[in-house]
Amino acid sequence: MGKLLIILFSPPMQSQNTNTVYELAKAAIEERHKVTVFFDIESTYNLMTSQSAHASKIAELIKKGVKVLLCRESARVRGIDTKSGLTEGVVESSLGKLAELMEEQDRVIAFG
Repeated sequence: MGKLLIILFSPPMQSQNTNTVYELAKAAIEERHKVTVFFDIESTYNLMTSQSAHASKIAELIKKGVKVLLCRESARVRGIDTKSGLTEGVVESSLGKLAELMEEQDRVIAFG
């Protein structure tokens, strides 16, 4: 069992990256890997409940055991209220935590 970190930078409009992250995380968790997905920059919009297609997929991943992190500063700059309107189970994080996570993982994959 390995540890996989997936970083997403793409906005919801580039749904092919979001869908790839979803499928990759789902497959990895089913193979019993520990999976963390970090949403940064424009990808933070994917976590808003108003993005229903993406939010439901993210909620499904969280229920399966994927840890989903949101860059607090990226959300703030974009005016995203992290106290409400986000997919349930999303955890606020930081770029400092991302750097730590990158050191701890067996694999790191980023989608821009």
